[in-house]
Amino acid sequence: MKKELFLKTSKTAARLFLGLMFITAAVLKLLSIDYFEIYIYSFNVFGFTLTTVLSRLVIAAEILLGLGLILKINYKQVWSLSMLMMVFFTFLLGYVIIFRNDENCHCFGELLKLNPSESIYKNIVSILLLLAVRKEKDAVYKPKFRKWLAAISIAVSVILPFIVFPMDSVYNKIVSKDNNINTMAFENSLQDSVNITKLNFIPENDTLIIQRDSLARLDISGDKYIISYVSAGCRFCKMGAEKLAMMFKHNNISEKHLKFLIWGYDADIIDFAKETNTMDCEYWFISPYMSLDITFGRFPVYIWTDEGEIAKTCDLRDLTENEIRGFINEDGD
Repeated sequence: MKKELFLKTSKTAARLFLGLMFITAAVLKLLSIDYFEIYIYSFNVFGFTLTTVLSRLVIAAEILLGLGLILKINYKQVWSLSMLMMVFFTFLLGYVIIFRNDENCHCFGELLKLNPSESIYKNIVSILLLLAVRKEKDAVYKPKFRKWLAAISIAVSVILPFIVFPMDSVYNKIVSKDNNINTMAFENSLQDSVNITKLNFIPENDTLIIQRDSLARLDISGDKYIISYVSAGCRFCKMGAEKLAMMFKHNNISEKHLKFLIWGYDADIIDFAKETNTMDCEYWFISPYMSLDITFGRFPVYIWTDEGEIAKTCDLRDLTENEIRGFINEDGD
């Protein structure tokens, strides 16, 4: 009798643990949804808009499966889908270990970082726990109550990733924003060789140093550019830079069309370029006072220029793959 009670209690604990793990993973992904989107986008399989949808579908599935395991509604189907998800992502992590060098697989977002190897061990334990609770049956609910629980579970799994944390394309249609810049300050800055200096990354003794080229002049005439005003220590600036760099790479757009005007300490600027994979882009140091004057203190800000004329200004949420591709490639390369 005690043995049966122990086994039943152990299985219940394992099932609840798995359900809570799925829900925790989903919530932590949502709290750093931008990084999760960028990570999926880095596989270079889907366009960015489709990536934002797929990333939220993964999160929705985790929430729904987690609630299904806890509430034991349609348990057989929930168990099968949970096992399928675990197996699929385990194989995907194997691919990541072999062909990539990721420090964080984003299984638990940015707040709880696991490398692919650690995440595989976690998945193996989860698969073993799922096998242990495979023969659990549906909980006994009154038909009406069961339908309400199922409906609430589906609603929560959809509302959280798609409405509470909407995609940028949806968010921009709902929220009206002012992306104005100080146009006069921007135009004056193009003639300023004191507050804007070309930066070159030079290898030295197995590290990098920054060399300033005081003779270079910022030239945006004769072509199309996206000029990024960023702070070296701003995590949203890093996120935007990484997102932009991936969009350029994904669409075979030359990095010559992307210029960074950055302020901060040299070590922070080097880390910024490394972490965002933008070492091959053009970097210019701008005094923080001039940068603040141009952007009205908002970072990051992106100014799109065509033949030296401002075509558009936007922020992190306004960066769309199709518009960037259309802007750069229109009569360009």
